[in-house]
Amino acid sequence: MRAWTHSRAGAPSSVLSLSSDVKTPTLSNPTDVLVRVTHASLSPGGSIMMQLAPFLIRTKPAIPELDFSGTLLAVGSGVPSLRNLSPGDAVFGSVTIGPHIKKGVGTLAECVVVDAGSVVKMPKGMSEGDAAGLGVSGSTALVLIRAADIKEGDKVMVNGASGGVGSFAVQMAKNIVGEGGKVVGVCSAGNAEAVKGLGADEVIDYAAHTPLHAYLETRYSSAPFAAIIDTHGVSDLYLHCAPFLSPGKPYATVGVAFGAYTVPSMLYAACAVKKNIWLPRVLGGGERDYVCVNVTADLEKLEKLAELAGEGKLKVFVDSRWGFEEVLKVG
Repeated sequence: MRAWTHSRAGAPSSVLSLSSDVKTPTLSNPTDVLVRVTHASLSPGGSIMMQLAPFLIRTKPAIPELDFSGTLLAVGSGVPSLRNLSPGDAVFGSVTIGPHIKKGVGTLAECVVVDAGSVVKMPKGMSEGDAAGLGVSGSTALVLIRAADIKEGDKVMVNGASGGVGSFAVQMAKNIVGEGGKVVGVCSAGNAEAVKGLGADEVIDYAAHTPLHAYLETRYSSAPFAAIIDTHGVSDLYLHCAPFLSPGKPYATVGVAFGAYTVPSMLYAACAVKKNIWLPRVLGGGERDYVCVNVTADLEKLEKLAELAGEGKLKVFVDSRWGFEEVLKVG
């Protein structure tokens, strides 16, 4: 089969090559399924694995990326009948980190083998191209929403509202807070209308308000948020959020954004996360609970995403679409 592969860590343009002689995977466990991949989604998580995970702990060559949609070609004999999975079914899913690292399994390929718990049937009314974007980003948004513990009528802010995770978080938050609540999205001016279309009641252009936390303090200190969901990872926003985030309410985040895809940058981000979690205010820490999530796109989350999408409560904000041979052109 054809697949994009790499045998060393680095930027896609430097390490990826398109191979036409990669062995088509076969079922190695009774609970495996074989999927013909029709669409794959590029994600920050997949990029981090490609650029930073050392090959001392990886199989090479490795196939990058995690999320996909496609058609079942084979179903293992040990897959529970309750799953109702059969060859020919349209599915979406996500490769888990274990097989991705240990076996080089990825989705920029014509076929992929995963455990049946990593796929669910395609939601009604959603295209395969859109469904490929649900896995990691949708699961991350779902966990952030749960960590934020929001309720009907709450006012919630989503930072990074036009990104893969943020666009899902906006929709999920609005589904929960309802018409009596309010979702405020932070993104660029160019994506403001798209974010409003996803359910945001108000959109703030971060570039027009520098520093952002000063504007938020002025605007919302008299009526602070019930939760802040930071899908980008801005430490400065957390450290100054007390005036516009109610006492006892969480700052739910994906962590601290990398300055660059380098090991020093990754280590700095990891240390910053620990600082935000543990350091008290008197020593330079924040005044609100810092909740950093780690996410696996497991069966429970994939089924919930399929349910929301099938009910018309969740749509995928697609940035662009590219052909299989055009991977290196993606910016």
